[in-house]
Amino acid sequence: MAALNPNNQQQADKRIIGFDCEFVEPPPERFVQSECPVCLQIIREPHQVTCCGKKFCKACIEHIKAIKKPCPTCNEEFSSFADKSSKQSLYSLKVRCSHQKDVCEWTGELRQLDEHLNTDPQPEKQLDGCQFVEIDCIYKCGNHQQRRYIQNHQIKDCPKRPFGCEHCHDYKFTYDDVTNNHWPVCGSFPVPCPNQCDLTIQRQNIDSHVADECPLTTINCDFHHVGCAVKLPRQDMPEHQRENLLTHISLLATSHAKQQAETTQQREEITKQQDKITSLEAENRTLKTKINKLEPMQQLLKTAPLIVNSRPLGPLEPPVLTMTNFQQHKRDDNKWYSPPVYTHHQGYKICLSVYANGTGTGKGTHVSVFVYFMRGEFDDSLKWPFRGVISYQLLDQVDGKDHKTDTNIYDDKKPDKYCTRVTEGERSKNAWGNPQFIAHSELEPKYLRNDTLFFQIHKVELK
Repeated sequence: MAALNPNNQQQADKRIIGFDCEFVEPPPERFVQSECPVCLQIIREPHQVTCCGKKFCKACIEHIKAIKKPCPTCNEEFSSFADKSSKQSLYSLKVRCSHQKDVCEWTGELRQLDEHLNTDPQPEKQLDGCQFVEIDCIYKCGNHQQRRYIQNHQIKDCPKRPFGCEHCHDYKFTYDDVTNNHWPVCGSFPVPCPNQCDLTIQRQNIDSHVADECPLTTINCDFHHVGCAVKLPRQDMPEHQRENLLTHISLLATSHAKQQAETTQQREEITKQQDKITSLEAENRTLKTKINKLEPMQQLLKTAPLIVNSRPLGPLEPPVLTMTNFQQHKRDDNKWYSPPVYTHHQGYKICLSVYANGTGTGKGTHVSVFVYFMRGEFDDSLKWPFRGVISYQLLDQVDGKDHKTDTNIYDDKKPDKYCTRVTEGERSKNAWGNPQFIAHSELEPKYLRNDTLFFQIHKVELK
């Protein structure tokens, strides 16, 4: 009887070949052949060849055909056919389990052997069948062992078995992932105190334990705010405080005396500030009286000129344009318009507009100032568009030596919309000026006092 050579045997291992088992009793004499000449096992799915009449496993003889070899027994060309009669008779014979050497006592018909062995089970039937068959772990961890041991492995040992964190009860994945990836960051995982106080604390509570509870944490004495510089483990601090009671009382008394002295000094400073406030209020009342006297002078500007062509045209000083409630204008982001003034006798009528909180590039950081032309009673006799220079000032209220000045130049390059005659409404729709006239940080104490700013039209030159 010819046997499969080693190379063919390796290929056969990948196929479902004959039954590897023994008969309970020798087959009847009518079974001239029950063993496959190729795999040397009990024939599975018998197929008979036409050359010599031998029977083979279906998989074995089809493999011979596939590699285009002659009949393994007579070395002749052949064809084959399924021998259903032999299969029915052969499959009804009783056999022992393939693992009888492992003390499996099962016997049954040959057709029942595959079901008993259950070598490639579905997960739900994994434990059914011969307990000595080696099967794969259902969690695909690579473990391969006898069925009688596989359940214990899958419950207790498999690194890929389903597993939930027993500390937080929220995270669930595989045992390997939970223990290696989740536990090192799990807030509920118990960790030893870094001070080695013999307690294990949930990771999320370790900081509060060390700060507020751990007996081995070094802490300041309760009287450190009055001068005690002692630092001890929390468990030793009560004894320190008992033994140093008089020292702590002395430190408290010294601290109390120092606080009283500071309180007295602060009261004296408050009294000085109150006196200063009273003085400033008196100055404010005096300044308001002066302002009230100056305001009527604005009306005189219609007949009293400012400065034209760099020389005075009259003896009167230009009027002061008073902007009160500066902080309220700033908070409300308002635009304030000054009273109107004339540039000179029978001249151009103009006014200032002031943005307390700035506009454009000065928004939020500067005071912005612009000049508006207005509709005046002498416009018919004036030259339009206006050509010349208009200078305006923010007055220094401390010593009057450092007025803040800016100048608008109206030449042929200036668009007419900023200096043309006003024919609709009281004011021009467009104004020219400086969005960064003065920074908020520069206002006090020179220019902003008592919540008031003073402006003047400083100089007008006609071209």
